[in-house]
Amino acid sequence: MLSNRESARRSRRRKQEHLSELETQLGVDNSPLLKRLTDINQKFNEAAVDNRILKADAETLRTK
Repeated sequence: MLSNRESARRSRRRKQEHLSELETQLGVDNSPLLKRLTDINQKFNEAAVDNRILKADAETLRTK
């Protein structure tokens, strides 16, 4: 009975270590993706501002 408990304890520890390694690797893998997402969001916001300006300019030209 004691060795079964010890085996289960080791198994849980190995599982936790493996999970920690996977989480670390996921963080490393996601880092460039997060940077890319941030850059793309910034470009989108800039394009949206430019679009609003152009729409306003077009409306001004229509009314003249």
